[in-house]
Amino acid sequence: MGQPDRRGSGSGSAVPPLDEPLARARADFEQFVYAASHDLQGPLRLAAGFLQLLGRHCQGKLDPEAADYIASALEALGQMQERIDGLVRFSRVITQGREFQPVTLGAVFEEAVAGLGAKIEAAGAVITHDDLPTVLGDGAQLRQVLQILISNAVKFRGPDPPRVHIQAKPDGVEWVFAVRDNGIGIAPEYFNRIFEIFQQLHTRAEYPGAGVGLAVCKRIVERHGGRMWVESEPGEGATFYFTLPRISKEHDGRVEQPSYEESLR
Repeated sequence: MGQPDRRGSGSGSAVPPLDEPLARARADFEQFVYAASHDLQGPLRLAAGFLQLLGRHCQGKLDPEAADYIASALEALGQMQERIDGLVRFSRVITQGREFQPVTLGAVFEEAVAGLGAKIEAAGAVITHDDLPTVLGDGAQLRQVLQILISNAVKFRGPDPPRVHIQAKPDGVEWVFAVRDNGIGIAPEYFNRIFEIFQQLHTRAEYPGAGVGLAVCKRIVERHGGRMWVESEPGEGATFYFTLPRISKEHDGRVEQPSYEESLR
């Protein structure tokens, strides 16, 4: 499995250490983003609701141009709602993360696939895996990582039925996971961009979405002390890699939950 230079920058490199004031500032900012995003949802839904009522009340009374204005405003509000929901998902990685416990990733895989059952069946996808280890982590968040990667593989599929395979190999003190698909692939110049929040390589008409999933995945992996990167070529599928620390033989099953600031370093 290829791995990025751990000293360099980019989507696969380790999270750079932050000094205490910067870590605290980043922690405060993420708390603010979560609170602000949550508080914005009420007024946004109210505005959308009034526009819908206006459209129904004036149905047949407005000229086509005015009706288009209302439709465009509702579409813009819908996109804003998607982005706010995305910010909430992103900030919850830290603000609502659970205490780390031993997690059997084989069981997490089964839960992730079960949650995507309808989508997998509709696409005729085949999802397989090798033996997966037990790690220390937040089981709900690790399930979210697998669900996002599998869902994306099904979504960005090529002409053939989607095939996704997950494997894990030990590498020193960590596990290196590979999620390989046979989809449309990604050009190398976009390897960093796809892990940034709200970044999309395709139009919403081609592939609906807010461009949040991979940013959430990377944030979860970083919270667990790991790294994430991708290897791909257009038309040749993609392999998403991420690392998680291995449990030492001497470990007694307990883990000290990192502080909010420590998880950001």
